[in-house]
Amino acid sequence: MASLHIQRMQKLLDRATQLSWAIAACEQTDFFSTRNQVRFVLQGSRAVEPPEFCDYIREIFSQDLLQDGLNRPQNLNDFVHSMPKWISQNSVNKITGLDQYQADFSSGTTQSFDSFYYRYRSRRMRCFVGEYFYHLKTWISNNTPWSMISEADPLTAGDALVVSLPFCDTGTQLENFDQVLEKCNQLGIPVLVDCCYYFISRGVSADLSADCIDTVTFSLSKAFTVARLRIGVRFTKPNIFDGQKLHHSTHYNNSLSAWVGLKIIQKFSSDYIAKLYQEKQQQVCGYLGLTPSQSVIFAIGDADWSQYNRSGLLHTYQLDLDAGQFQNRICLSAIYNHWDLFSHLQNETTS
Repeated sequence: MASLHIQRMQKLLDRATQLSWAIAACEQTDFFSTRNQVRFVLQGSRAVEPPEFCDYIREIFSQDLLQDGLNRPQNLNDFVHSMPKWISQNSVNKITGLDQYQADFSSGTTQSFDSFYYRYRSRRMRCFVGEYFYHLKTWISNNTPWSMISEADPLTAGDALVVSLPFCDTGTQLENFDQVLEKCNQLGIPVLVDCCYYFISRGVSADLSADCIDTVTFSLSKAFTVARLRIGVRFTKPNIFDGQKLHHSTHYNNSLSAWVGLKIIQKFSSDYIAKLYQEKQQQVCGYLGLTPSQSVIFAIGDADWSQYNRSGLLHTYQLDLDAGQFQNRICLSAIYNHWDLFSHLQNETTS
């Protein structure tokens, strides 16, 4: 039985390797660049490039960017005021409680993180194992007290918690998410909920009206190929007026990015990516023997997929951590972007 398992896993890994080489060869111009790209094809997290969206972005940028984008501060309010309704119309997820918050523009979710860190700089920062590495890097580089949550080191009064919804490590909602919020309410722990994967996910359900939640933040970076435009929105309780809120109130933000964001949400629904790629995710996972994530651009591999762990990403972040403590999360975006190639290889290897 063990021998059969090894043979099956080797076959699946060979498929993944062949697919990675084929995709890298399509995207690179020479052998050495292709070889360097191969190990990154199925790693990290990047938005998919559906043709309809790419065509629409080209159409947007063929317009008068100076007049319609940069020189129109009203774009910021138009975008931010449109986001709550856009989020609420998601047909495959359900978040409630956002009506208790005030919205402002955020440069991706990252600006919201930094504002939260500074507001609670006297507290110990906490996260679960597998949380977004940006938090760890920022805390370490700024000598901020922090630690990952464990049985030996649970949440305590005086902490501040950052938690992603769905969870960064798997792209799937934490099973104990509601219990975590209850604990934070009891201990008076402020919480930031990072929803950057929300628009690429299915089956996420959460009530965010808990008193302990200080910040809820979203961005368009994972759903659409606009990551470098840093388009996001932050929801905070009405009593918060910090530097980020000040910039929003004075329109001192990226009105061009807000304009692009507004055009995107007017054209595409908040569940567009999750619905578009659900079947393809199932198909790829079946072919490679992976477990689908709630986030359609991800799949989870077991211990046999350790060659696709996040050691490379840890190196990029200059974090000296054991990659083995994190899930082997496989990014499927490159496969979706080269679907004809995937279909051809699938037909060849399964016929």
